[in-house]
Amino acid sequence: MHILDLVRWKNLLILIFSAALIRFALVPSFGTSVQIDLLNYALLTLSILCIAAGGNIINDFFDVTTDSINRPNRLLVDKIISRKQVLQLYLLMNSLGLGIAFYLFLTLDFETIVVIFYILILAPLLLAAYSIWLKRIAIVGNILVSLLVGLSIFCLGTVLIDENQSPVVFFTITCYAFLAFLLNLSRELVKDIEDIKGDYFCNMKTLPILIGKKRSNYFIFGLLTFIILVLLSIVLIYFLNLNVLLFYVFTFIILPLLLISKKVLGATSEKDYRTISFHLKLVFLTGICSMLTFLML
Repeated sequence: MHILDLVRWKNLLILIFSAALIRFALVPSFGTSVQIDLLNYALLTLSILCIAAGGNIINDFFDVTTDSINRPNRLLVDKIISRKQVLQLYLLMNSLGLGIAFYLFLTLDFETIVVIFYILILAPLLLAAYSIWLKRIAIVGNILVSLLVGLSIFCLGTVLIDENQSPVVFFTITCYAFLAFLLNLSRELVKDIEDIKGDYFCNMKTLPILIGKKRSNYFIFGLLTFIILVLLSIVLIYFLNLNVLLFYVFTFIILPLLLISKKVLGATSEKDYRTISFHLKLVFLTGICSMLTFLML
């Protein structure tokens, strides 16, 4: 059970759920035939899961000091699992993930898999760089980890289709990936404020340490406002005729984001930021679930 907590199994379940909805709801709803069979798609999903798990492991490995201050009751490395075991598990996850990626690169013969292969090869290096250096730099680390979240959605979607033959599906997948990036970036910034005590002790230069909580609140509020405007633009310009999608987006995504934005402006305590972070994760999940509405096309 402790190993599951170390790899953050809840986040991995969301990734599996996203892959399933893309494969069985979003893409088929456009009448598009997929260019990869279910077994290879499952292998790609497993590869991404392993690499993501490896990133979570190495992040906790280098976060022992900050976590001992911010989350002493949830500290796993050193306290429950030894550093040697953590590194062994990290190497196992990355070896498995990269091995599967290499297998798919050799056996599948279409252009998209090449791009996906290079993304998967670079991901462990970028996640390690994030854990060691980049997370200490304001915004840079947040953007990197959020970009990888968005790219995971992009890879899981674009591997199924031919961009030239299905431009509408490709555009829709790209929109989901971009919004996933923005939502995760908002949540990462909220978590930085939540973890400000431990980060300050470790001399990190995160956004709230550099500009303070109040200005960070305004920055996150502005980012959430931008997300709402982008989402409104997409659905009103490209999906205006999809009534079910419009109702779903306004009710389960935009309205919650408006309420969260209001909470961000008034947030002061660690409990406030923890609640906001949880609600942003729920919005991320409801956003993924909106793929189901495309089955009603």
